[in-house]
Amino acid sequence: MSSASNPKIGLDNVVIARLTSDSENGVTYDTPIPIKGAVQASVNPNSDVAVDYADNGAFFVANNRGNTEISLEFTNIAPDVLALMLGQARANGVTVETPQDQSPYFAMGFRVWIGGTDDNGNKIYQNFWFAKGKFSVPETGGTTKKESMDFQHISLSAQFVSTLYSPNGDGVGVICTHCRTDIDTAASVISNWFNAPVIATSIASNTISVASAAVAAGVLTITLSATSATTIADATINANNITVLDSEGAVVPGTFSNGTKNSTSPSVKYTLEDPTDTVATVVIGAGLKDVANISVAPKVVTIE
Repeated sequence: MSSASNPKIGLDNVVIARLTSDSENGVTYDTPIPIKGAVQASVNPNSDVAVDYADNGAFFVANNRGNTEISLEFTNIAPDVLALMLGQARANGVTVETPQDQSPYFAMGFRVWIGGTDDNGNKIYQNFWFAKGKFSVPETGGTTKKESMDFQHISLSAQFVSTLYSPNGDGVGVICTHCRTDIDTAASVISNWFNAPVIATSIASNTISVASAAVAAGVLTITLSATSATTIADATINANNITVLDSEGAVVPGTFSNGTKNSTSPSVKYTLEDPTDTVATVVIGAGLKDVANISVAPKVVTIE
């Protein structure tokens, strides 16, 4: 019997990753956060097929897909993670809810356990990533303990839409991606699946490092080296990920911008506020990423 027809028997490995930017130039996310205690996830794609009539009969059929609604149930969710999911303020162990709270956009991943084993005797899973959605505030309360134990879980729902970023460049965004661990999926894809949200049919394995950094005419140019053409994500080009220092260790004022794009030698520009300032050191962190959410290898560069 082919494993392709085996039933689903379990759910685990729920992770969320906050979406930090989404535009036609790319989409980026924070590092995924695991949520333990998954009980169930029910996905409603709100999909239907519409029929148009002409010449006294059915004439044309088209598919329609609306927002994707996911109902979730957990044994519980850590208060700090739940506050992050819902856009609520939390400090000193206290969460504050207001009528103006707005959940950030998140990607959400999970895996479904499928009965049987693959040809190597391993468990079979179907892995998912939903690319862009928001979570709703769950109902709360409690029930008194009785003679028999009544376990009380936390339930919440999420609404997912497609990304603005279109991996194929055709203007069509991504709602979700998924793969089976036993069918036509490379081992590298499976092993890296939950490291970052997957929004294309292939997981980029680019390697990005710093090739050089030099100042000319009041502009610092950081040139990178990538194993395949890429563009550095605008949202990651900032003072948190790139620090420009003088010989005394003080920050040199300036403005960041994206230089060369879609290249194996992408670059980042830093225009000095005062062109006569001297740059001694540039510190580049792993928060500098390309549009496929791949980090640049951290490096400290001394400017000669």
